[in-house]
Amino acid sequence: MKHLTGLMAAAALGVAALPAAAEKWDMPLAYSATNFHSVTAAEFGKCVTTGTGGAIEIVTHPSGSLFPGAQIKRAIQTGQVPIGERLLSGHQNENALFGFDSVPFLATSFDDSVKLWKAAKPKIEAL
Repeated sequence: MKHLTGLMAAAALGVAALPAAAEKWDMPLAYSATNFHSVTAAEFGKCVTTGTGGAIEIVTHPSGSLFPGAQIKRAIQTGQVPIGERLLSGHQNENALFGFDSVPFLATSFDDSVKLWKAAKPKIEAL
């Protein structure tokens, strides 16, 4: 929830730099529409639209319908889409550190996962 609040704050701050016309952002998702990642992304999109007073509308595209999961990061990097969602561990072929949270039984609770993220965050941010 803290991350969602931070993202919303960042999106709201970015609105000041946007033109007056509403923008539609396509957001590719690798997961089915009923997966919690996609459900959360759709809710995030609604929050952005509300928080920006309608200046930005995020349209989610679940199930790899816009780009397959493995291509989402590249689509963002090349400007084909402005936003996307993909598990970081899906890119551990680029850097083994990206797979830190997919080691079985390393973090077995929400509290453990928060501790794991706090330990990994400085290394991830340094990449």
